Amino acid sequence: MDLLIVWPTSGGEQRFVVECKIRRSDLAATITEGIAQTRGHMDRCEAETGHLVVFDQSARTWEEKVFRRDASPVTVWGM
Repeated sequence: MDLLIVWPTSGGEQRFVVECKIRRSDLAATITEGIAQTRGHMDRCEAETGHLVVFDQSARTWEEKVFRRDASPVTVWGM
């Protein structure tokens, strides 16, 4: 699922994309695929930044699931 958000600013508007993924297999593969999709959406929407949110439904602890990684211009969030 992807979402384009247009935020009004004093200089016009800022566009950014939010892409959500559910981790079904390898985390690295999910992130790689998600970043590519997020960048594609950003190009089509002329967005400057993007956010990839990866939901982990495994039995791992919150400390293992929650993270933030900068893959400029995409920020990856683990939950």
